[in-house]
This record gives sequence, structure tokens and C-alpha cells, in this order.
Amino acid sequence: MIEDALKGEFKELCRMIDELGIFKTGITIEDRKIINAKNCEFKKIKLIIDSIRIRNNALYCVADLCNTEKMLYVAKNEVEPPTIFKENIVCRIDGYTISMVDFNTDNLRRLLRERPEFGPKNLGKMARLGLGVRMLFTLDHLLNVLRELNVPADFQLSAGREFSLKEVVNAPPGVYPEWLGHTGLDAEALYNNIALKCFKAGFDNYGTEIDHLIVVRQPDRALTRILSRNEQTGEYVLEELEASMNYNRRMIDEAVETGFVRGITVDASDLIRYEFTDPLKWSIEDVKARFWMEYGEAAEDVLRNIHPHHHYVLDCIEISFTEEEVMRFALKYRLCLLKSKELYEYFKCKTGGDFSYELSLDETPELTDPKELFYVLSECRRMGMAVDLVAPNVGFSKREDYKGSLDELKRRVEALSAVAGYFNAILDFHSGSDKSVEVYRTIANACKGKLKLKMSAIYQLKFFEVLAEFPEGSEERRIFEEIWDYTLEYVRRRALEGDKVADQQLREITTRMDKTGFTKKPEDDFFRYYSFIVVNAKDLSGKRIFMDRLYGLSRKRDVHEKYAVKVFNTTKTVADALGLIRASSE
Repeated sequence: MIEDALKGEFKELCRMIDELGIFKTGITIEDRKIINAKNCEFKKIKLIIDSIRIRNNALYCVADLCNTEKMLYVAKNEVEPPTIFKENIVCRIDGYTISMVDFNTDNLRRLLRERPEFGPKNLGKMARLGLGVRMLFTLDHLLNVLRELNVPADFQLSAGREFSLKEVVNAPPGVYPEWLGHTGLDAEALYNNIALKCFKAGFDNYGTEIDHLIVVRQPDRALTRILSRNEQTGEYVLEELEASMNYNRRMIDEAVETGFVRGITVDASDLIRYEFTDPLKWSIEDVKARFWMEYGEAAEDVLRNIHPHHHYVLDCIEISFTEEEVMRFALKYRLCLLKSKELYEYFKCKTGGDFSYELSLDETPELTDPKELFYVLSECRRMGMAVDLVAPNVGFSKREDYKGSLDELKRRVEALSAVAGYFNAILDFHSGSDKSVEVYRTIANACKGKLKLKMSAIYQLKFFEVLAEFPEGSEERRIFEEIWDYTLEYVRRRALEGDKVADQQLREITTRMDKTGFTKKPEDDFFRYYSFIVVNAKDLSGKRIFMDRLYGLSRKRDVHEKYAVKVFNTTKTVADALGLIRASSE
């Protein structure tokens, strides 16, 4: 039984639904205003207006009931409720059924089993943004701009580098490399928050991805402590490549367990064997012998799959292969694709198969050749990997604008996009932050709008910009300067460890610091490159130095408003230049 006052408010809500006729016509902006006006009169329950959805003659939303968030369901009696609401009916009024449950991840997961349209999706080959949520408070601002612009996006973080296993992000300092899981987020914290906040914001046009599952030949020994553990002796076993694979499997396990993950990006480019395409190192005779030895019974299938000497005519490029080229490419990419396939099948087994898959080749020492991309995607198809997106190396660098010729970039991207399209995939552009509008327009035109672009670091840097803009002596400015100082010390350590970029940037900032009038700025190169490290930074006792204060500052009105403007402008500029706003409205 519910109290009379609450029942009376439910009755008013049902009467309003009847008057507006929203089950028949859907809910308009004017309807929301009317509902909000009535909502202001309620004393017991407050609807979260943005969360209201109308589906199949039922209203779903999040509501505040006496300072407890609930998922609310209101529908005509004859409508069959989802199981979770059928089991939690609180009353029937004037032909309506009303049900409520606590708004939490467990209940949302149960609802999404029957109403998957309210949760993260496999966006497949849809043109979209890929947005890194390094600090969870950024998500609220991203949702506001995406909802206003009606632009789809995947939310993600790089597995390992940005988010990591629970035991890694919570470990005392010194146990694992400081950069591992540097956002301080594990899969549960990340994906649960994404799903809850998107549902509460009424935003359903999104996907979720485990970005950059990176496979390497020789992981840092510190990493192997979390990977290949001998359970009987408690000793850690270094298995090099297999240790890296085990780490990725564990990342998948923790992410899939949330129930809110719909895609993966695999980067096994460290396993590419470049020597096989160098005729000075490998003669054709040696290549043939090695090819038949490595592929064995599958060798004929590999050769037939590409059809040497056949001319493949694509949109703007014609491609053909000699038998020698096929063999060289096959040896070059074999290990990379085999390990990618293992993670593909592992994720498929864990999720049941409905997911988007991206192959990343962007973190390579050379630009991606269209002919090699054609071979790789052809081989993926032969191996049973359905590639939705592929990320080639087009010449982009992290935290830098593209410095090459835009005409050359356009021709390069056109060819790569044509290859991807031939295999029913689209291009994804990594390191997408900090590029000029002209660069975004160039790649969008070259892809004919069929692309995805990932941004992550920019939103963290924008928050630091906000803090730096406050006056000297303010709490915001003091914390920025602490972060600046901490980052500088980290760069000093990296330089001593042999990081050449850190060494160069340390020299530059040290020279500038000696000049009159020097001030600490968020645009200092070393800070732009390395300030990612501060969010999960810990003192010797294991307490996080900055995280709580950063999250606390994000709730201050002035900080919140200034950051909202920066996130909105940054995202809108990129989405507009890529043609995503126009495309989403057509």
C-alpha cells in the first residue's frame, strides 16, 4: 500500500497523460513543459523530465521519491509490463498500472534485457564520435551537447592505459606503472556510470566500447604480476605475449560483467613483422619457404582469397597483387591477425555475438598503405572476423594538429575509405583531438561522411584550462598549479628513464622558467602531453592526491558553467566540421 498523498500525485500524473494523449502522439517539447509545470506542484515525487520516454503505450522515467531515485513505469492496464515492473506494481489507478523500482545498475540491467532500446547499442557502421570519459563528470556535459545536436557517439576509454582492472587502479603506489589505469576508473565504475547517466538523461543514441585492447610482445614485468599467476605457488610467471593476451582477457571479463559493453577495438600492431616486406632482408625464395611453412594447409586458401593478378576496381583506386606480395603481407600480418582473432572470439563468446569490432592499425611507425589494408581486411573476412571499423595510420599524432598537405591527406583517406567500404567497414580516426576544422572537413569529405573520430585527452585538458583561468590565489588556480608541478616532476622522472619526448619538453620548459614574467600555463607542451597522469596520482599512503578535489571542483557552479561551455564548443565544432550534425538531422 502507498500513502494517500503519493497516490493522489500518481492520479494527477495519469490524468495529465490522458489529457495530453502522449501514448498516441508521442511527447513533444510543449508536452514536457506541461509535465514539468505539474511536476513542480508535486510534493512526494519529482520526475526527472529529461529521462521521460514513451514506448508502446507506456511511460518510463527516473523520479525522485523522498530523496531516493526510482525507475517509474506508468501504462494502461492492458499493456504487458517488463518483468521487473510487473513484479513491483505499487498501484492501479483509473485504468493505469504504476510500478517503481530503485534506480540502480542491477535493475537497469534487468530492464534492458527486455527493453534494449533504452541502453547502449552496437552502432556498427554508423557515422559518429568516439568520446573518452576520463573524468566521469565530463559525461554530463557530453550528454547535453550530444542530445542538443542529435549526434550519436560511442563512450569509451583505452583498456589498460586509461582504465584498468580493479586491482590495478586500487593498488598502492609503486606496484604497477603510474600510467596504467591513470583515470582511476575500472570497468564497473566506467560502464555502470555511462549506462545510468545516459538513461537518466534520456539519451539512447550511444554505444559503449572497450577501446584499444593492446597486444604487445613483451609487456612490462610489472604488468605480468596481474597476468600469468601460478595459482598453486603464488608465484608470478612471465609469459611475454601470452601475458599480454591474459591481461586483455581479464579486461574483457570485467567489462562484460557490467552488461553494458557493446564493442571492442583491438590493437595488435606491435605484432606486425615488418622485415618480411623488405627484399634486402628476405629474398623471394626465403619468403616462399617461410610462407608455406607458417601457413601449411591454409596457404592455398590465403592465396585464393586475394587472387594474385586480379584487378580490384574500387571507387578511386585500382588494386592488384602479385603472388609474392600476398606472401609477404601474409607473413607480415599473420601474428597480428591471429591474436586479434583470439580476442575477437573471446569477446564474442562472452557477449553472445552482437557487438561492433574495430581493428586498429594507427599506432604503427608507417602510414597505412591501401594495398596492405585491402589484404588485412580480406584476411579478416577469411578468418571470420566481421570488421565494422578500421583505424589506419593516416599521419595523425596525439595532441598535435596535422602538419602535412591537406590535398595529400584527402587522397590518402579517399583510398583507404574506398578499401574499407569494399569490405563493408568505415574508417575510424584516432588521436582526433587538437586538429583544425580544415583537417576534419578534409577527412569527412574524403570518407563521404562515413567515419568515426575519437577524442579523449581534450576534455581533460579543457577542465584544466578552466581551473587555470581562475584568478591567482583562488582554490581553482592553486590546484591547477599543484597539478602543473606534479606533472613537471613526472616528466623529470620520465626523462631520466629515457623518454626522449619528455627530455625535450623538460629542456624547453626549464629554459622558459628562467625568463622574467614566466607563468604556468595549461598549453605548455609537457603539460598537454603528460598531465593525464594526475587523476589517479597517489601519495605514499595510497591516497589519491587530486581526484577527490577535481571531482569536487567540478560541482562548483562557476567551474561547472565554464567547463560546460568548453565541452559544448569543442564537441560542436568537431561534429559540425565532420558533417555529423547535418547527417543526424536528415
